[in-house]
Amino acid sequence: MFYGWKLLVALCAIYFLTTGFVFYGFSVIMPAMIEDLGWTLTEASLGFSLLFLMPGLSGPLVALLIGRLGARFTMTLGGLLAAAGAVSMYFMTSLTQYYISIGPLIGFGVAMQTIIPGTQVLANWFANRRALALGVFMAMGGAGAFVAAPAFSYLLEVTGNWRIAWLVMAAATLTSSVLALFVVRDRPEDMGTVIDGGEQENISAETEKVTPKAVNKSVYKTLKSWQLKDAVRTASFWIIVAAASMVVLGQTIVSSQGMIHLIDLGIPSVIAGGVLGTVGMLSACGRLFTGFVGDNYDPRYMLAGGLVLELLALILFNYADSVTLAYVFAVIFGAGNGMAIVASPALVVNYFGNENYASMIGLRGLIITPIAASGPLIAASSFEATGSYSSVFMGFAVVAMIPIVVVMLMRPPQQKLAQEVVTVAVSQAEKVD
Repeated sequence: MFYGWKLLVALCAIYFLTTGFVFYGFSVIMPAMIEDLGWTLTEASLGFSLLFLMPGLSGPLVALLIGRLGARFTMTLGGLLAAAGAVSMYFMTSLTQYYISIGPLIGFGVAMQTIIPGTQVLANWFANRRALALGVFMAMGGAGAFVAAPAFSYLLEVTGNWRIAWLVMAAATLTSSVLALFVVRDRPEDMGTVIDGGEQENISAETEKVTPKAVNKSVYKTLKSWQLKDAVRTASFWIIVAAASMVVLGQTIVSSQGMIHLIDLGIPSVIAGGVLGTVGMLSACGRLFTGFVGDNYDPRYMLAGGLVLELLALILFNYADSVTLAYVFAVIFGAGNGMAIVASPALVVNYFGNENYASMIGLRGLIITPIAASGPLIAASSFEATGSYSSVFMGFAVVAMIPIVVVMLMRPPQQKLAQEVVTVAVSQAEKVD
C-alpha cells in the first residue's frame, strides 16, 4: 500500500484530536468558566481570540521550524507544548495565567501540530489526489467537533467541573504527539517511494519551464512552484486570502459565541452543545465533498459557494429560537464552512505549487488570523452593549458579499518568467523554420 494513505490516517487522527477537542471543547466549557471565575464575556472571549490569533501569527515561525526540524518533529514538539498549556489551564486561577496558557502555549502548540505541517506534508505526498487528501484531512477537525462538543457538554453536566475537560485536551494533544513521532514522514523519498502523481516526473524539464498549467484542463494545477515574493504580487493570492479571512471570521464568531447565543435564546445547554457538534459534523461533510470533487471541479466555486452558505446561515442564526431552526442553521453553516475551508488551501497549492507552500500559508495566516480573532471580541462587546448579536450577524452577511463576487471573477495567475520562456522558445522555433 502507498504509505501516503497510512500517513493520511495518522494526520487525520492528529487533526481530529487536537483541533476538534481543543477548539470546540473550549467553546463548550467557556460559559461555565465565566460563571465560576466571575469574568466578563469580553475578558473570556479575549482568550478565545488569542487561541485563534497565535496559530496564524506564528505561521512564519512554524514554517521555519518545519524547514529546520521537519514536519514530524515540529508536530511532536507542538503537542507537548499544547499539553503543557492544557495542564496549566487545569490549575488556572487568574486572567494572566489564562491568557498565557491559551495563547503562547496551547495556541502555538496547536499551530505546530495541525494545519501548516499537515497540509505541507500532504502537498509533498499527493498530487493527482491532492484535493481529496486535503479534504479528508481537514474533515477530521469537524468530525472531532461532532464528538467533542456534545461529549464535553455531557462531561460538564455530569461532573460540574470544567477543569477536567482541560485534562482530556492534554491527553488528546499528547496522543497526537506520539502519532506524529512514529508515523509522520515529511516526503515520499523518506520511505523510498514517490508522490502519488509520480507520472508527472515523465514531463520533461523543458516542459516544466515553459508550461504554466497542468494537463488536466478541468482544474488548474501549476507544474512550476512559485517563489513567495512572486506569489504576493498576484491578485489571485490576495483574493484567496480575503475570502478565507471571511470564512474563518464566521467560524470564530460561531465557535466562541454559539453556546452563549443559543442559551440566551432559550435552547438547553446540552442541546446547544449538540448543535455545535452538528456544525462540526456538517463541516466535515463539506470538507469531504470539496476533497472528492476538488480535483475535477474548480475549488473557487466551492470557496464562493461555501461563503454564501455561511452568510445565509448567520442570518438564520439570529432567529434560531427553536431546536429545529438551530439545527437547520448548523447544517447550512457547517456545510458551507467545510467547503470553503478546504477550497482555500487547495487553491493556494494549485495556483502556486507545493515547494513554498508552508511559507505562503504562513503569510496567509498572518493576515487572516487578526481578522478572525477580532470576531469573538467584536461579537462579545456588541452583545454586552446591546444584549444581542443581531448587528454582528447581519454585518458579516453584508461584508461577505464582496469576496464572494471577486472569487467568482478570479482567474489563475500567470508567471511572467514562464511566459517569457515560451515567447523565446516560439521565436527560436520560427527562426529555425
